[in-house]
Amino acid sequence: MTPLASEIYRQLVRRVRTRQPSITYAELAALASKRIPTHQRSRRLHAALSEVTLACRAHGLPCLPAIVWRKGTTRPSDGYFKVAYPKVRTERGRAAAWAAEHDRVLAVAARYPARL
Repeated sequence: MTPLASEIYRQLVRRVRTRQPSITYAELAALASKRIPTHQRSRRLHAALSEVTLACRAHGLPCLPAIVWRKGTTRPSDGYFKVAYPKVRTERGRAAAWAAEHDRVLAVAARYPARL
């Protein structure tokens, strides 16, 4: 993974193990920017989140970026669905797939390794 993806993964693992496991794109960008400057709407940030999604899948883990939400919506952006669920086309299907993934992430929070 790229350095930014590794830093995002590290931040997400840390976050998912707290009492408030969900995080907004802006909050995540601010945390990652302490080591690698980025912005919540940057292509690099979203590409790194895609890397984390694919790495989680490759390691048989639930998609950790499911805990990242758009502010005010409490669900991921459309980019998340393009990577995590490319074949799901309906809004209802996306919502159901994401909700189940989010629950799986929370259920196995302790199983995420320090690095992928």
